[in-house]
Amino acid sequence: MTDTEFQAVVDATLVQVEEYIESLVDTLDLDADSMRSGNVLTLDFEDKGKMILNSQVANHELWLAAKSGGFHYQYANGEWLETRSKTPFKTHFVELLRGQLGRDCPSF
Repeated sequence: MTDTEFQAVVDATLVQVEEYIESLVDTLDLDADSMRSGNVLTLDFEDKGKMILNSQVANHELWLAAKSGGFHYQYANGEWLETRSKTPFKTHFVELLRGQLGRDCPSF
């Protein structure tokens, strides 16, 4: 995968995350703000803290910082996989979000 292809996949993923969070704001009455600056997406959940997603072009990884720690994802076979557990990004993100917010969240 070229750097340009990698950036396109990252961009699409960040848009999906933004849309997912927007849907939670509407359906769960969630107090959340998202701010994007280039390939960095900051999700602010008021008193529940922040989650930050950003791309690491040199490693071709997507990084996520959350209350529970930092996680790295590599793109393989059409999906992002957490580098240690090999859990798909969307599944892992929802698990981390549930822990951070202390409430159930629908699948993404």
